[in-house]
Amino acid sequence: MGDSQAAATRDPTPLPVSLAQHYRWLLTLANPRPTRLLDVGAGDGRLLQIARDLGIPHRVGLERKRRWRPFNPDFALTIADAQRLPFPNGTFDCVVENESLEWIKHPVRYLREAARVCAPGGLVITDDSDWDTLVYAVQDTARARRILRTFGDTGPNGWIGRTAPSLMRQSGLRDIQVHVRVIVEREFSPHTLGYYQAQVIDDWLRSVGDITPAQLDDFRADLHHTAQRGDYLFTLNRYICLGHPALATT
Repeated sequence: MGDSQAAATRDPTPLPVSLAQHYRWLLTLANPRPTRLLDVGAGDGRLLQIARDLGIPHRVGLERKRRWRPFNPDFALTIADAQRLPFPNGTFDCVVENESLEWIKHPVRYLREAARVCAPGGLVITDDSDWDTLVYAVQDTARARRILRTFGDTGPNGWIGRTAPSLMRQSGLRDIQVHVRVIVEREFSPHTLGYYQAQVIDDWLRSVGDITPAQLDDFRADLHHTAQRGDYLFTLNRYICLGHPALATT
């Protein structure tokens, strides 16, 4: 199935509680519980770690490039293009992508591949954030609004979740379901999703240059001050779509 190890290693950091809860809920959507799971864009394997804890025995993660060794190396890691999945037809009971569709150049091509490697009666799941729904409680709302809007408009396709049902339909998937889940946090610390997301926003906007470094520094300071006052709030919408492969015809 390709490379079983990635090239680099990182120190493990705790998975945000809000994200762990989301992953557990996401995996319960596959009912009955799958025994063969493919995670496209698996990253460091956090979703597959939750899958292991839920008792899913056969887990495969797929990444396009060699980046790091997974935190829980008890699953197979394949290096390949999501638009050309290197698996036979019907290999998995469930194929899931988590915040990866926005990076895939031809999402319909990927979804067709996901349907192909999914067994009859299986499930294809997309799970993507909507960057337009990023909300931080801060004092300077005008600055936050400009920063978040610029990130959403200049980053990867942060609206992809809104089009996922249509993309699934175009790819031939059927019985499509749509769920919206709101992640909510009241704490701003290195172990929270909002803290991690703020760092992603900061790194991205410093590279594109549309927002000044001083504005980004002030935004981060505002987040810390709001948290110290006990007034912090972070919310983000995740769009989850489910589709079944078309029944084989003879």
